[in-house]
This record gives sequence, C-alpha cells and structure tokens, in this order.
Amino acid sequence: MAFRDKITEFFRLSFSIANAEFKLRNEGSYLGILWYLLNPIMLFTLLFLVFRDRLGNDIPYYGLYLLLGIIMFNLFQESTLDASRVMRNYSGVIKSINFTRESFVSALLIKRIYSHLIEIVVFTVVLYYLTGSILGLIFYPIVLVLFSIFIYGICLMLSLMVVYFIDLDNIWNFFIRLLWFATPIFYSIAGQNRLFYLNLFNPLYYFITLAREIVIYNRIPELWIISGAFFFSAISLLIGIILFNKLKNKMPELI
Repeated sequence: MAFRDKITEFFRLSFSIANAEFKLRNEGSYLGILWYLLNPIMLFTLLFLVFRDRLGNDIPYYGLYLLLGIIMFNLFQESTLDASRVMRNYSGVIKSINFTRESFVSALLIKRIYSHLIEIVVFTVVLYYLTGSILGLIFYPIVLVLFSIFIYGICLMLSLMVVYFIDLDNIWNFFIRLLWFATPIFYSIAGQNRLFYLNLFNPLYYFITLAREIVIYNRIPELWIISGAFFFSAISLLIGIILFNKLKNKMPELI
C-alpha cells in the first residue's frame, strides 16, 4: 500500500472511530452536548469566585484568562487519560485484527477535540461580550494544531506504557493533578522567579500562554514562547512515533 493510501486509511479509520464513540456517548442523553460544558463551567465558576479578588486583580480580563486555561488544560487532561486506558479497552480487537493501531490513539484525540470546539464556542461568546472583538480567534486554529500534535505524541507514549504498567491511569491521574497546580491556570507567574523557571520545563505553559496572548490580548507572543510551542510539539510527536512503531507489534502478546 502506497504511503498516501496509508495516510488516507489512517485518517478515515480515525474519524470513523471518533464519530462512532462521540455519537455513542451522546445517545440517550437528555442534555447531549451540554454535558461537555458542565465540568469546565462549574470549575470556572468556582475558581473565578474564589480567586478573582486574590489572584486576579493584576491580570487583565481574568475571567477570559482563567476560562481559556481551563479549556485547554481540559483537552490535554481528558485526551491523555483516555490514552492511558485505550489499548486495554480495545485489547480484544488488537489481538484479533491486524490494522493501524495508531488510529485508536488519534480517534480518542479527535473525539476530545469535538468537545473542545464546543467549549470554544462558549468561550467565543464570553470573549465577544467582554472585549467586543473575536479577531484573535482567527489564529487559534494554529495554536490548536500545534497543541494537538503535542498531545498526540504524549498519547502515543501513554498508550504504549499501559501495556507495561497496569495502574498507569491512576499514576497519570495523580501526575495530572500535580501538573494542574504547577501550570498557571488560575494565577500568573509574573514576578515569581521559581515558578517561572519551573514552567520553562512545562510544555503546557507555552501553549496556554501562546493562546492567551493571541486570543485574549491580541498581541504577538514573544519569540521564545512561539519557539517553545513548536519545539515541544515536534519532540513529542517524534518520540511518540518512534516508540510506537518500535513496540506496537508486541502489543497483542503483552495486553
């Protein structure tokens, strides 16, 4: 099969699985897509009420700053948690059928991007209400592509690790909680040198800062922020693909 045909088949299968799972999740639900908004909206409301006067006074448009951080972190969190379980969830299929196993990983990311786009619609409404302009959102798809590439690489790695670590989902869930507090979602690291240097090694800091600068503040981010986002996207995808291609054929016997 030619490379072009493989790519076409990969995306066709990925979108088919993602569409089927997205439809299945909403089937029989009275609230439908509103369920996707419930968690980020409740979390946003709680954090905004608690930290607006304590941490948000010096942050312009703190509500937008907070909401965009929550939405982007939520995409990373949900996608990677899915990846920490995906190969065991599909173990029967993997053992019995030979096909592109990467499709399961890309499908779970596509499914989460669907719900992310629903959240972005809500963010757009709030953005327009508070600023009167949504011009910066024109460039958000570029940020989302870079962010998705980074997440996909992490998901490839996690989908492999679950074969070797049975409790990976619990371990990753604990790590995600630590990462939530380390990432400036509901606070700013301006003037806090230790947090600043810590976040230089935190990929999420680059992507979230990049999105905030462009979408909320309508300004071009500093070059090192842009470079960091490109670097972590590239290195994550490269490592993920190399490891997955090297070990994917061992999955059926290890699951």
